[in-house]
Amino acid sequence: GSECRRIVLALGVKAGDRVGVLSETRVEWIAADMAVICCGAVTVGIYPTSTPEQCAYILNHGEVEICLVEDVDQLKRLQKIQKRVPTLKKYILMSGPRGAGPRSKVINLDDVRARGDKARQRKPDALDKRKSAVQPDDLAMLVYTSGTTGPPKGVMLTHKNICKTAHCVSEVLPHTSNDLSVVFLPLAHSLQRVAGYAGLVTGGTAVFAERIDTIVDQMQEFKPTIQPAVPRIYEKIHAKILGRLAEAPPARKKIFQWAMDVGGQVAALKRKKQPIPRHMDVQHKLADKLVLNKLRDIFGGRIQYMVSGAAPIAIELLEFFDACGILILEGYGLTETTAPATINRVDNFRFGTVGLDLPICETKIAEDGEILIRGDNVFIGYYKDEDATKEAFTEDGWFKSGDIGEKDPQGFLKITDRKKEIIITAGGKNVSPANVENHVKAINPLISQCVVYGDKRKFLVALIAADPEEIVSVAKRLGVAETDPDKLTQNPKIVGEIQLAIDRANQGLAKYETIKYFRVLKKELSVEDDLLTPTLKLKRRNIYATYQQLLDDMYDKASINKRTRLGDMNIGID
Repeated sequence: GSECRRIVLALGVKAGDRVGVLSETRVEWIAADMAVICCGAVTVGIYPTSTPEQCAYILNHGEVEICLVEDVDQLKRLQKIQKRVPTLKKYILMSGPRGAGPRSKVINLDDVRARGDKARQRKPDALDKRKSAVQPDDLAMLVYTSGTTGPPKGVMLTHKNICKTAHCVSEVLPHTSNDLSVVFLPLAHSLQRVAGYAGLVTGGTAVFAERIDTIVDQMQEFKPTIQPAVPRIYEKIHAKILGRLAEAPPARKKIFQWAMDVGGQVAALKRKKQPIPRHMDVQHKLADKLVLNKLRDIFGGRIQYMVSGAAPIAIELLEFFDACGILILEGYGLTETTAPATINRVDNFRFGTVGLDLPICETKIAEDGEILIRGDNVFIGYYKDEDATKEAFTEDGWFKSGDIGEKDPQGFLKITDRKKEIIITAGGKNVSPANVENHVKAINPLISQCVVYGDKRKFLVALIAADPEEIVSVAKRLGVAETDPDKLTQNPKIVGEIQLAIDRANQGLAKYETIKYFRVLKKELSVEDDLLTPTLKLKRRNIYATYQQLLDDMYDKASINKRTRLGDMNIGID
């Protein structure tokens, strides 16, 4: 409230004005967001990893007039594109030098607060009038899509979208004022924003992580009870657990495997709501004491449940963590649905599905398999793009998600693929690349990322990225002296280890889904290289364009060289 008064009153922000926020996840982000939307203005979030060109596009397209900027480095990036954003009048610097004059374009946040206090003394009831004038259908924020299928689109979300969703989530998932979460996902993304709004409804505590790569340390320190995350975080933690296990003595490996087997059996019985036999209950208590409770301590030891969203998560990961006593509830939604549309419940969940519809919306499957959604959480359209808005809805008002799915008789929704990402092989078989990729990554922690390719081709190939920590550990175990992760990607023994993992993965796939050839990249795909979204989803179009020669090379060599896949054909390097 005080932050709202200061920013609004100090700078004369009017209802409907666009205010940008370019920053890593931090408490000032939340304060600025609440300040803007409470006075009837519109928040425009920008990912801190955005290039200057991407920033210019969003600021210009969104007609942003004031932009809160995290630090001097981010400020310099925006100042380079100032001429391309004529609407931008002021920068508010969250951390940096103070003392800018009243005519300066750059104002320190502390100076804004001081100016706001003075303005409040002159007009003590100004903010109350502004807040009371805000209506449910007023625009609250523009959330720009991550651009996985084209230029970012400005999703228009209203106050009703936000309030209905936040209250619904807080009712569907158990929350109390005693709960705590670690905030680390980008706030320009709707998942973390909605999680934050739900926390405001219930009065929980949020702790802001210093960096995303220290999230495990932060969870161990602050011990969250409820924690949203994206699949990549769970994959990384799972890989580290298995990596440490690979280095353990044989006796410890046997104890770990026994404990996980017992935990898995007990978890499976609980999911089926079946009683636990007494002998198994005794074994489970011992397994928990020796192994399982230590795995829960990785997350701080107080987790009641976790939430996974923004991308598909492998069922193997859900079962692994459930065996440890950590329930991960997968949900589904899009920016256009104010984040969630469906989610599994604590007392009613099914792994491999994204749960049941939220009470404020409904989903159905179109004749071609596309998931359609309507409800109070569905956006009102794309900003300044009537054609895209019209294309996004059916004639009778259902939002076309672009995802393919199916529903079981109980109403649980299962996502089978992105409509635009489905691979149709030359033989006419439909393949879900995400399902194959998740299956491969679950086989061996050495495989950090997998990108499947093969539309209109006779068979599938893949780009593989190795985990930089795990590859060093595996090399040591295999007797390889090299310790440079980049150079290890070219080592035949490492490639052979990946080949074994691919072979194992292929055994669990249909013949047309199997990976025939692969290449090991020198480094992981990254947000900085514009190959991942800020929530770590694959930007397939960018990946294919970057590595097109490598992909074509696999098919070219396959057509002239029919010898074994192990060897030169698989040691492709970026």
